[in-house]
Amino acid sequence: MRGRRIAAAALATAGLLLLPGAIMAHWATTQLVETERFVETLAPLADDPAVQDRIIAEVTALVDEQVDIDAVTAELLSGLGEALDLGPRARAALDLVSAPLAAGVRSLVSDVVTEVVQGPAFSAAWKRSIEVAHTQAIRLLSGSPDSLLTLDRDGTLSLPLGPIVADVRAALVDEGVPFAAAIPDIDRAIVLAEVPNLALARVLFQVGVTVGFWLPWITAALLIGAIVLAPRRPATARTIAVITLGVAAALALGFALARTAIAAYVGPESSALAGSVFDAMTAYAVSTLIGLLVLSALVVVVAWGLGSSALAARARSALGARRGQAREALGIEPSPLGENLHRWRAPLRLAAVVLAALPALLLPPLSAVTVLASALLAAGLLVVLELLAVAPPPPAPAPPAKRAPRPRARAAAG
Repeated sequence: MRGRRIAAAALATAGLLLLPGAIMAHWATTQLVETERFVETLAPLADDPAVQDRIIAEVTALVDEQVDIDAVTAELLSGLGEALDLGPRARAALDLVSAPLAAGVRSLVSDVVTEVVQGPAFSAAWKRSIEVAHTQAIRLLSGSPDSLLTLDRDGTLSLPLGPIVADVRAALVDEGVPFAAAIPDIDRAIVLAEVPNLALARVLFQVGVTVGFWLPWITAALLIGAIVLAPRRPATARTIAVITLGVAAALALGFALARTAIAAYVGPESSALAGSVFDAMTAYAVSTLIGLLVLSALVVVVAWGLGSSALAARARSALGARRGQAREALGIEPSPLGENLHRWRAPLRLAAVVLAALPALLLPPLSAVTVLASALLAAGLLVVLELLAVAPPPPAPAPPAKRAPRPRARAAAG
């Protein structure tokens, strides 16, 4: 008994120590390695107003920086005056409209940039580039210089503006803006966000995708093994669930504080953009943490119900009485099927729980919805099993054995 207790404690300790790393490794490898999930994560950012506003502002400023619109406009008007051989007053009048004309050109540039960034073509191109070039995600984590997005060691995620400026230049040329062709190729990037967890994701990825895939299963096996070996399984399950709940809550709080800190660090101009990127990149991990919180709470309740307290015992007795009443109402009588189900009820209960867990396991990420769906499915299967598993009737008592009549004593001779 003492050996089992020590082994269970060792397995539980190891599993709980690995739990935070398992969550983070699973998030990093699953969300960033699977093409479909990676596209689902980053593609919606093309339509996010915060991302669009930042790109529009940066690209418009770059165009204005690369092309002196005031000087170009003044030069065009001056050339027009010379070509028409206008007098001094006419040329002075042209100079007066130079500033409004430059403002109009700036407005046109801003409108074109907005149209390009907010148009469906940009959104489709964004998604298509992510989907076709999914290897960029791997390059991002491995630190390859060919990555579309760049991630520094401190967790700074950047987006090069060169391709977007090229699209804007082509659109301006199509609009008939004469100086648009003079916009040079841009080798500049904007900082989307500074997310330290992305730097952690790079470290975890470089440790190995395989480790990230198997670590959650190893952690789960250690915790389940601790419960199986423990002499008092309900109490052990309840303790592990409470600690898991605390770990998940601490990680969720850490994500929330990190988002607030990042928004404050980048300043009000970039806080909305940083928040959008952070939410997109951490949505999988946050969903998993919320699912763990719900799962841990359910395990605490179930473990208490299976415990040895007087209140739990009364609750089980009440449920047993309700089960008998339900059988009578449904007309369930003892049968060979019910007897077999009763005989094998322990492995059948385990099979029902495993079967009910499939939605949560096969539909990642773990979430409150999948956990509750699995819990309801498990409860339904167990209720059906308990109603149908009717114990065989006790054998009828054997009739009392008839005593043999005593032989009459022979009369004494005499």
